[in-house]
Amino acid sequence: TRKLLRSHPDIKVVAVTVCEEDPFPTRLLQAGAAGYLTKGAGLNEMVQAIRLVFAGQRYISPQIAQQLAIKSFQPTNDSPFDALSEREIQIALMIVGCQKVQIISDKLCLSPKTVNTYRYRIFEKLS
Repeated sequence: TRKLLRSHPDIKVVAVTVCEEDPFPTRLLQAGAAGYLTKGAGLNEMVQAIRLVFAGQRYISPQIAQQLAIKSFQPTNDSPFDALSEREIQIALMIVGCQKVQIISDKLCLSPKTVNTYRYRIFEKLS
């Protein structure tokens, strides 16, 4: 999201994802996404989100907004994923998606050794 917005500052990003659990919504919104929807959102909700974002507002699906609001009032139980950098989360998601090191390195323009270093750090941080 950050890279996209850096190269195209006028673009508006609306994330449509299956990731409902924090830290994913928080990180995407912090990275500059103007909207966040789950893949379960209906057509009307998607249209509403696009219209609001196009008008310069932000849109967060109600279930995500409620989850984020509740979390802000709860004492912090740090998620182990909070310790991961954005790149580590990106690589972790690719690993969980059964992508091989070479494919990950090709997609992210990294050497396989760098991907393995990230992989090691991820496993260390998540125990």
